[in-house]
Amino acid sequence: MFKKIRSITLTGAVAIMATSAVAQDIVFSGVSTTSDDYQLGVIWSGIAREAGISMTVVENGTVSGMRKAAQGEIDMVGVGAPHYLDAVGGTGKYVDDPEALRDGYKGMKAILAMPVGMAQYVARTDKGIKSFTDLEGKTVGTGRPGGNAGKVTATLFDIHGIGGKVDGQAIKYGPAMEQMAAGTMDATLVWGSLPTAVIDNASRQMSLRFISPDPSTLEKFRSTISNGDYYVYQKIPAASIQTAYEGRVEAESDAYFWTFPYQVMVRGEIDEDTVYSLIKALWENIDKVNSASAGLSLVTLESALEAISADLHPGAKRYYEEIGLL
Repeated sequence: MFKKIRSITLTGAVAIMATSAVAQDIVFSGVSTTSDDYQLGVIWSGIAREAGISMTVVENGTVSGMRKAAQGEIDMVGVGAPHYLDAVGGTGKYVDDPEALRDGYKGMKAILAMPVGMAQYVARTDKGIKSFTDLEGKTVGTGRPGGNAGKVTATLFDIHGIGGKVDGQAIKYGPAMEQMAAGTMDATLVWGSLPTAVIDNASRQMSLRFISPDPSTLEKFRSTISNGDYYVYQKIPAASIQTAYEGRVEAESDAYFWTFPYQVMVRGEIDEDTVYSLIKALWENIDKVNSASAGLSLVTLESALEAISADLHPGAKRYYEEIGLL
């Protein structure tokens, strides 16, 4: 594996060694400059600086970011919980990776989970759809042809007792919204964060409402789909929806979107004290993160360890034990 030469940042604030204060230059890799994880990294870097740790934020995409982390070129990266298992097992998008990279993936550790992309079901309010079972007899977009979202949606129809009773249409989100505007489709699945541009744009043309799977079906849902243990029903407060869409999209109360945690990973070689300080600084200043955007308002300590698929880094584990989360 390739290693990079690290720069040393001197600070007078924290005495990490007896004779001087030093901290690593941590490199955080996000998907893109507009993604929630990248935005988290930007805010976190400012918080880390105050704790005496230098953090640089770059963009690489998920798969490329994972590969760079495995080679020691970056230190922190986000990846979906089930996709981390793909990386370790050499499946999915990682099927052609050499053994050396898989060894690198196995050495990575989780430090927190955060919501990013979520499967959201949205319907026209004039169609009388208020619950998931109300989709019976309706025409519903289920995502791009051949996509995983369509398969999961079919499973949700089944466990809600409406399997075979919904006109599910494999169609991308944009065209689905166009059909809804034309009145030829009643509802659709949209994958995204909060707010999602395609929903925001459509809400300016028609009145929309979020439709949630029944939270009580989560256990059955997990037992039915592949890697189901790593899926969650992400709770989205009605107030967050109100803020994100300025009242143009309704929710009967809090909404639930299915997703899998996007866990922030760190190279196992990063020392325990540095990771501990990073995590402590983040959670003690989480209000700065939550106030940055509607999407980042969903990053909470309560869900920080939900459905992660990797071992915790010792530094993160130490902090979570201290505050009683573990």
